[in-house]
Amino acid sequence: MTNNLKRAVVLGGGGHFGIAWELGYLRGLEEAGLPIREADIFVGTSAGSQASVIVSSDKDWDLIWKEQIEKEISEITPISDEKMGELFKTFENIAKNSHSAKEWIAAEAEISKKTQPFISKEERLAMLKERYGSGQARWNSKLRIVATSIEDIERQVFDENSNVDILVALQASGALQGVWPSVEINGKHFFDGGSFSMENPDVVVDADKMLVLSTGLPVDVPYKLEDLLAQLEKKGTETSLVLPSEKTMNILKDFNYNMVEAKIRPFVAQAGREQGQAEAALIKERWL
Repeated sequence: MTNNLKRAVVLGGGGHFGIAWELGYLRGLEEAGLPIREADIFVGTSAGSQASVIVSSDKDWDLIWKEQIEKEISEITPISDEKMGELFKTFENIAKNSHSAKEWIAAEAEISKKTQPFISKEERLAMLKERYGSGQARWNSKLRIVATSIEDIERQVFDENSNVDILVALQASGALQGVWPSVEINGKHFFDGGSFSMENPDVVVDADKMLVLSTGLPVDVPYKLEDLLAQLEKKGTETSLVLPSEKTMNILKDFNYNMVEAKIRPFVAQAGREQGQAEAALIKERWL
């Protein structure tokens, strides 16, 4: 890419749905001539953290597609469609009854504390390793992974200088309260970074241009994305927000809005790929 502007790609949470759509969309951009993987920073929250590790690696798109989209994922879905619906209602009640962002996040932390594992920590790490595919997941200078501390009720941004195994950071960032238990790191416990914001774009303070992929799921969070983007724009960061296409959201609807159902990946990825190809020219105008 030309000029010395610093560019950031922010990938939001959303389970298998989010991973597949984000990878598909970014591939679509590249196929249409936008070298998005040359960005300086990749911020990932929850599912977006997994997508960010993959897309910031040196794997080519054909290998990524083979390992992430074409390969059948034989994971046990951790929560049923019915239980997922009940969990979303719980989140809605917390949003309605909380008087401050701190109180809201603390209530989410209480859910995390009570979430019991259905597989061991070692099995969960093995699952994430398997998800990454061939080779070894590694930190690089571009990566930022967001999680939330139960003890502090604050965000934690892990990077290559955090002295934390990357799979453990991914496990923490994706520990959705009510689905996956919290993760202990250096004496503290961490859960889903999406308890603050599904995207957390404001953890990047020095980008000139930012592309934010938000899955647009109907989940209320304490810090609204539009507010965070407005703050960034005020500070001089040029932001571009992308939401899934109607076609993509209809696929999620067909899967009863269960974003953690692995079988959704190939359908969503292809829809995202088509969307990326179609929108590349518009994104390119703001990105380059």
